[in-house]
Amino acid sequence: MSPLSTVRHSRNQWQHKALQRANHDRYRRKQLARVTQERDRATQALNEAQARLHQLEAQSHGLAVQNKVALVFFALALFLVARIGFRAVSRVLSLLAVALGMHNAPCPQTSITWVTRLAIVRIQAARRLQGLPLSFAPVSHGLIWMIDVSIALGTGKIVAVFALDAHHQHLSDAAPSLPQVRCLAVSVATSWTGDTLAELLRRLIAVMGRPAAYRKDGASDLHNASGLLEEQGLASPAIDDSSHAVATMLKRRYHDHPQCATFVSAWGRVSGTLNHTMLACLAPPTVHTKARFMHVHRLVTWAERVLQLAPAGGAKAGSTRKKLRACFDP
Repeated sequence: MSPLSTVRHSRNQWQHKALQRANHDRYRRKQLARVTQERDRATQALNEAQARLHQLEAQSHGLAVQNKVALVFFALALFLVARIGFRAVSRVLSLLAVALGMHNAPCPQTSITWVTRLAIVRIQAARRLQGLPLSFAPVSHGLIWMIDVSIALGTGKIVAVFALDAHHQHLSDAAPSLPQVRCLAVSVATSWTGDTLAELLRRLIAVMGRPAAYRKDGASDLHNASGLLEEQGLASPAIDDSSHAVATMLKRRYHDHPQCATFVSAWGRVSGTLNHTMLACLAPPTVHTKARFMHVHRLVTWAERVLQLAPAGGAKAGSTRKKLRACFDP
């Protein structure tokens, strides 16, 4: 065989093998694409079937959350009735997502948005709120306005005005709770004085009318505001909160007493020593400095029980009771 024939024969064999490999690769690609499409269709059908099955199971078991309205209601109930925080609401809904028929639980910011919208709606609806009129205040709307100034985040202070029917004690045997109280206004400022509080109350009176009475603490700014309203002919009886009044009397009586300073010093020392230890369950209750005499009964009850648990000279050396008693010693 000549060299030219040998080259042609080798080329033909190479072309035949290349054609076979190309046909085989082309067939494998087509089969792979077909299998991939079938797999995707099967996966999508499986997901849809599982979602449909999950929905049918939710309907058959009568799950609490089947739409967004039910979800919002459930989240608001956890916040307003169960009295847990926004992060706790999100965690509870995450744990109950499968049982409630939810795919994703709302985040804390979503719960804050829902509560804010509910608050706006309730404040707007409170403008038409009317209580039973009183015989001694015929021109009032029969509502008691409860005013409180609290510290907000940062340097701002929040003023909240709530309304309670003056005949609540005749309409209900229980103490006022959240369903019986309506929020009329909320305002934030760097500081509040008698003039600014009187202006806020004057704007409320222009919309809703004069209240039957004001319920307030013993703060001087609230006292000055009621005095300014009285000078303008918009006076209403002012009712001082008994808890604040009693706390003020206790403060005047015992604030400068030597034993009070000793007790407060021991309370702070024990709190700092027992926290984050095995005896943390015996730590004193947390009480704010400005409201110390508002909750002084909690501190006294705690001290009485702890002293009964660890009396002086009655603990063995190295025992847990001895460690507890050592916290009281300066």
